[in-house]
Amino acid sequence: MKFMKVSNFMQKMKDLKIEDISRSNFYHICTDGTNCPTIMLNEEDFRTAHNYLALTSWKLAIPILCYCIMSNHLHVLVMCNDRTNAGKFIRRFKQVYSIYLRCKYGMKRSVKGINESICIISDIQYLRRCIAYILRNPISAKMCRRIEDYPWSSYPCHFCNASSKNSGKKVSELNDREKRAILKTGINLKDCPLILGSDGTILDGSFIRTDLVEMAFMGSGKAYLSYLGHCNDSQMEYDLAYRPLIRTNDSDLISACRKLAEQWFSGKEISQLNSSEKCRMVKNLYFNNKTSIPQLSRILGLPKELVRITLSQ
Repeated sequence: MKFMKVSNFMQKMKDLKIEDISRSNFYHICTDGTNCPTIMLNEEDFRTAHNYLALTSWKLAIPILCYCIMSNHLHVLVMCNDRTNAGKFIRRFKQVYSIYLRCKYGMKRSVKGINESICIISDIQYLRRCIAYILRNPISAKMCRRIEDYPWSSYPCHFCNASSKNSGKKVSELNDREKRAILKTGINLKDCPLILGSDGTILDGSFIRTDLVEMAFMGSGKAYLSYLGHCNDSQMEYDLAYRPLIRTNDSDLISACRKLAEQWFSGKEISQLNSSEKCRMVKNLYFNNKTSIPQLSRILGLPKELVRITLSQ
């Protein structure tokens, strides 16, 4: 892997804003592979699923930071305004890929009925761990020994030479026959900026937000590889799959707030705390209770964006 020079990365940093990381909602989307039949049987199926991810990202204007496509499920990390849009993303993908499977294999193989989990990634450390977890999935599943040996993830395009990312044919230049034969779609691609490789795969560099991934690791390829090498897959499996399902109810969270306020601020009531004092409580409440950004925002009376920024600091 060739890492970008620091000077190149710093130039990219000038063109980006750190708010892209701290003020954005990132969602880890995972389809349920439990007791799920194989839905990617061969290279054509994997390539089609990959291309549909790219086209869905473009069509809905929802950026993808990284992905990993497995034989019976997939992981995608997206950036969008809210959970509703993340849901629209995965539903659209499942819809178009189900049509492809029905046409190729018949009605038996379909992903429309497969459940998915959508988990918000609310702080920078969690974002890094999530990226590592997604890209390490083939190793966890014993599909390969090295991440770079697995062809259906975004791993190769992160921290690589930018000049090699987008050399190919523009998708917008395909005629109708080529669109159906190569991309298995008939949608209007007139203004589509995606780039097609020689093997018919849409190049990751033309739709993956590698800039945000690289920013998340502060432009350090070593930090990126360190997270990939030391990620606790079992803990991440729990955090990403089960944490969203276990929530503290409002009354219990209010009790935790009152107790913390009493300890830290001389017995003040929640309503008596100023914004600065409430922000001091955010991380403690988030990491010691099964809560969420919207719930903390509601209970503490803070804007969701302020809670999100506080967690990312």
